Amino acid sequence: MVYLEKIERKGKTYYYVTKNFRVSGKKWKKIRKYVGDKPPLKEQTKKAIGEIEAEGLKRGFMKPVSKHKYLTDTEAEKLQDLKEVFNEWYGKLSAVERGKYEEDFIVRFTYNSNAIEGNRLSLRETSMILTENIIPAGATPNDYNEAINSKDCYEFMKGYSGEFNQRFLLKIHGLLTKNTNCKIIGGYRDHEVRISGSEWIPPSHEKVKEEMRKVFQWYYSARKKLHPIELGVILHNKLVRIHPFADGNGRTSRVVMNWILMKNKFPMFYIELRDKIKYYEAIEEGDKGDDEAIVHYIARVLMEQHTFKSKR
Repeated sequence: MVYLEKIERKGKTYYYVTKNFRVSGKKWKKIRKYVGDKPPLKEQTKKAIGEIEAEGLKRGFMKPVSKHKYLTDTEAEKLQDLKEVFNEWYGKLSAVERGKYEEDFIVRFTYNSNAIEGNRLSLRETSMILTENIIPAGATPNDYNEAINSKDCYEFMKGYSGEFNQRFLLKIHGLLTKNTNCKIIGGYRDHEVRISGSEWIPPSHEKVKEEMRKVFQWYYSARKKLHPIELGVILHNKLVRIHPFADGNGRTSRVVMNWILMKNKFPMFYIELRDKIKYYEAIEEGDKGDDEAIVHYIARVLMEQHTFKSKR
């Protein structure tokens, strides 16, 4: 907050333009600029504020101004580099190599995304189902169908050229949950839900359609304003917070997030099971009204997961 300070010393008046910077928790640092013995003019104040912010930036009290909502310009540049390197690398692959890459991705995405939600298949068992059409001993019908569904959903998503809308969202959910324990396939929930381990309480089922209407409206307003990573991540968070489905909310949200990336020619990615806690913690920051934490988290995961390609 910027304000004008008037200080009296030995019968003289001194005016300062002052700004407080929060550096951590309840700790603040003050920077002020002397502007004379009379109330400053508008131009003097503007100049002083610029000097204060430059000093605050230099001392690490504030973030560099970015043209993006949450991503820093440095993050955005690195993501753009990643995008270009990935597309160049992918474009040089033969049809056979592309097939192997996509096969490996869908196995790893399916295993991790499903395991986060409690699916008991191992990575190896998931691979056996999706690449060898072998049903592992002990695999339950629900776990098996969730794996098959993920691959079917990926194929649909890859060929979808439309926009994000209700029909698309319900189709994604329907593909992911068909022949599983989900009570309502490809439709919004008709009952209240709680998110295990979270303090966040999703809206009542009577409000789901209206809340989803707001999400679609937000998407069409935000898609030209936000960086694709920000758009995908915040959309993911909005869906998770509403929890519009009886089951499959996390899986559906992660597929939609990846679809946004694919649509904008970024590589897709997966949250590893071992990072489940970090992922949930970032989501919980969003529940509190701050989506910034998960935007940075997903950007970092995306960059780390695809760093190897730049070395090829």
